[in-house]
Amino acid sequence: MRERRIKVGLKKGQGPPPGYQWNVLILNVADDEIRKLLTDVQHDHMKEQVKELARQPDPTHSNVVDVRKMRKESFHEIRDKGGVLGRMNVRVFFGVDTDVRAIVILGGILKQNDGATPDGDRIRMQRRWRKYRKGEFGKTT
Repeated sequence: MRERRIKVGLKKGQGPPPGYQWNVLILNVADDEIRKLLTDVQHDHMKEQVKELARQPDPTHSNVVDVRKMRKESFHEIRDKGGVLGRMNVRVFFGVDTDVRAIVILGGILKQNDGATPDGDRIRMQRRWRKYRKGEFGKTT
C-alpha cells in the first residue's frame, strides 16, 4: 500500500461554532519541512493562523492573519514574525482548491532577507502546487 502524501488537517464544518468554512490539506513534504523549522510552540502558533484562515469566507483575505498573494503565482503566503516566533520571519505557503473547498499547505520557510521571497523557494512551492493540481500527491480520501 502506497503512503498517503497528503493529510487532512481540518474538515469543513468541524471546530468551534460556527465551524470551519474550509478544509485544510497538508502535503506531507510541507509538514516535514515546517516541523524542522519551528519548535512545538511555534508550530502550534502557525497552526492557529491556518485555523483562523479556515474560519474565513475567503482565506486569501483576512483581517486577522497577514496573507499575501505571491506575485505572478496562483498561491499565497502567511507572513508572521514576533511573539512566540521571536525574530524569526516565517512564511507558510498555501493554495486554495475551490473544487474541494480546501486550503492546501505547500510548505514553509524562514525568510532571511527583506524583499521578495527567494526564487528557489518560490519555484519549489510553484512546483508543489502544480503537482497537487495534477493529482500527483494522491488523494486524501
